[in-house]
Amino acid sequence: MDEKYVTKLEFQAFRVGEFEALRSDVRELQVDVHELQVEFVSFREEVRGELKVVNLRIDHLTDKVDSLRKSVDKSMRVRMWIAGVYAVPMMFMLVKILVGTN
Repeated sequence: MDEKYVTKLEFQAFRVGEFEALRSDVRELQVDVHELQVEFVSFREEVRGELKVVNLRIDHLTDKVDSLRKSVDKSMRVRMWIAGVYAVPMMFMLVKILVGTN
């Protein structure tokens, strides 16, 4: 098509031949984009499912931490009572020793 003037039929033939390759490339790209969209949707569903599992695990661990905190608080109270029970007789013995030696 290096001539200056071409007929309408030659131009249409050139245009059809030139753009047919581009049209096929566009069709292939559209198919690829559709496949990627389908793949992305399935990936998003997988991630959503995994996030639900992770959130359940986090909730379970939070419940365990709360339970352990309550257990530690309870054991600290028990230890304080035990220390008090041991401290009172020791104080009486200490007073008895101090008063007895004076």
